[in-house]
Amino acid sequence: MKKKIPCLKDPKLQKASIRKFSKAILADDIIQLTHNSYAKSSVLAMTSDWNLFVSFCKTRHVTPLPASLTAIRLFLETEAKKRKFASLRRYSITIGVVHQLHSLTDPTAHRQIRLTLQHLRLNKHGDARQANAFTHRHLVQLDRIMSKEPTVKSCRDLAVYYIMFECAMKRSELRDLQFSSISKDSDSVTISIKDTHYQLSSQATLAVDKWLAYLPERLGFVFRRIDRHSNIGSEPLNDSSIYRISRQASDLLGLSQNLRFTGQSARVGAAKELEKQGYDLRSIQKFGRWLSPAMPAQYLGKESTAELEKAKFKIIKPWE
Repeated sequence: MKKKIPCLKDPKLQKASIRKFSKAILADDIIQLTHNSYAKSSVLAMTSDWNLFVSFCKTRHVTPLPASLTAIRLFLETEAKKRKFASLRRYSITIGVVHQLHSLTDPTAHRQIRLTLQHLRLNKHGDARQANAFTHRHLVQLDRIMSKEPTVKSCRDLAVYYIMFECAMKRSELRDLQFSSISKDSDSVTISIKDTHYQLSSQATLAVDKWLAYLPERLGFVFRRIDRHSNIGSEPLNDSSIYRISRQASDLLGLSQNLRFTGQSARVGAAKELEKQGYDLRSIQKFGRWLSPAMPAQYLGKESTAELEKAKFKIIKPWE
């Protein structure tokens, strides 16, 4: 859903902001411009994207704001030599948003830029590599490795692996998980995500219990930051921390570079495990709380089904 953010209307404020955004900016500048409407990770991405575009414009001796169609086209074509299409699309969105919020015409909506993106998308079709699956076998191996010499961090991380896999959990869901979403009886732990409830296996329950033993107050966020002295903070893990925990599993298992895990690996592995157990695509979609069958179909290698489902969400914008 498109965010409704007020644009700069005052000529003096607009002029000052354009001058600021014609150079490298800080994350706080994006926060101020967007009225703090985006998550921290999105703000950092937009800041990085805009600074990359500003740097390119500087080398070409052209102004980034307002930007010419030629500058944007050349920027996208240059970055296409080393970036995936998803990154190019994100750059285009950032450039468009910055222009719109300065009450300037969005150059990325122009037919020329849209044709450029369409051409790049066709040239890069299939360049997005799917995340490697984090499987039950990996989970068993990690349990064996991490249980040998347990530490505060290893107890937390093992509980993360179990919950992300057995609940097909997104990073954002893990990040925001609170004690109010956990219930426990004598035998098992149950995780509630909105209206869906997941009863953990005995091994997962044991791993979660070990982590929760470090949090006797049982309030607030379940998974929290740990400093270098093994002190547990009150702040939740952020997306970057969860990504690093996923990557750490790759290191512990000694996986090669092309087999390393990402934050999506547990959901990919969960979908494949459910298929192995006999679940059909719709049941897997429901289990993983996907809005459509597109992503689980892609994870399971059902490419034609995935493309058909994705097509339902595409909006054809009129040419300008």
